[in-house]
Amino acid sequence: MAKVVSLDNLLASMEARRSEAAPWLSPLLGEAGEKFANLGLPNRRNEAWRYSDLAKALHETVKPEAEADTPPEFAGACVAAFENGVLIDGISSYCAMGAQSLRKILGEKDSSVASYIGKINPQHDHPIINLNTALMEEGLVLHVPKGVTLATPLHLRFNWSDIETQGADGRHLRILVVLEEGASATIFESHDGAPSFATIVAEFSLAANSKLTHVRLENFSAAARQTAATVAELGDKAIYRGFYLSQGGHFARHEALLKLAGEECFAEMDGAYLVADKRHCDNTTVVLHAAPNTASKQTFRGVLAGAGRGVYQGCVQVAQAAQKTDAKQLSRALLLSHRAEIVTKPELEIFADDVKCSHGATAGELDANALFFLRARGIPETEARAMLVEAFLGEALDMIEDADLRVPAAEMVRKWLARHAGEASHVE
Repeated sequence: MAKVVSLDNLLASMEARRSEAAPWLSPLLGEAGEKFANLGLPNRRNEAWRYSDLAKALHETVKPEAEADTPPEFAGACVAAFENGVLIDGISSYCAMGAQSLRKILGEKDSSVASYIGKINPQHDHPIINLNTALMEEGLVLHVPKGVTLATPLHLRFNWSDIETQGADGRHLRILVVLEEGASATIFESHDGAPSFATIVAEFSLAANSKLTHVRLENFSAAARQTAATVAELGDKAIYRGFYLSQGGHFARHEALLKLAGEECFAEMDGAYLVADKRHCDNTTVVLHAAPNTASKQTFRGVLAGAGRGVYQGCVQVAQAAQKTDAKQLSRALLLSHRAEIVTKPELEIFADDVKCSHGATAGELDANALFFLRARGIPETEARAMLVEAFLGEALDMIEDADLRVPAAEMVRKWLARHAGEASHVE
């Protein structure tokens, strides 16, 4: 049974963690803990969390499922295997590409990561990032030197299988990836099982002309409670391509917080979410265009069945200096049930006058004409509906450039359709 998380216990753990920290780390933990104490756990009174009440979710007890999917294997990748929030070296191979355990780095008297942690596109008033900073113990650091292209992806494999070993205050993990000028890398995240409560913050620093491909799959069980944030800052002509796929959980939220700080840099985020039963899935993005001639593109697709609930909040901010900005965002949702709910909140905050910015949002049912066309050719209704849903999601999966990375995402979609074909066979 997932445990109730207490704010008082979190604050007590922060103080204990700070008192044991290295001299360079203690001030960072103390500042983050103080800010979190002032902010508290986010709830519906916080505008950014109006549709996702984490405080409420953490006070609910949830019974985990008896079985969960096996975490995906990605042949040829270097693996960092996290089991119940702990990095297990015995089944990992991350050292082969020069990555390091964050736990070991945090224990050093002096550290080279001190100039990066919490300083990449800093989010000073973000409650979860402050919580994560104050309690971070596990994680991974990857530094890619100038001009180096990593030949193999890094697979960050997060598997949650035993609630009793996850700790009363949850687990709080930090990932740091630094790409020097002209470097390139591929990061593949997989999240499986049911974290009782987890926060995961990934910080990405992309120097000039660097490129990062980032694919993350959330294949949670229904009892999962996790909130994650991807925080990135891009230099001149840097490229970030992200793809996010989730089937939600009791509470599942991922934020992409990007700062386009260098001229002619580009960020593209594509996502898909499959939410059934009473699961909750929140995709929130904030893209800050801070320099001239930058571009961003966001496309999210959702399929909701049963009493599933999806949230997409997409905010594009254009600073006064960011002339010639080109920003696009689009949200499309497919509702397979009258009990399903989608919340879409696109936002544009523009302080420059020479820009091209657009946003759009649609939500609806399956196309009746397309369904009739398939059924008229002898295809059973359940199969026909599944084919249409798969085609709708296929457009999102096609945005994954690497065919090998596309395979586990397509398999996750296939399994979801197989489980929920009955729900998709009619509109309730």
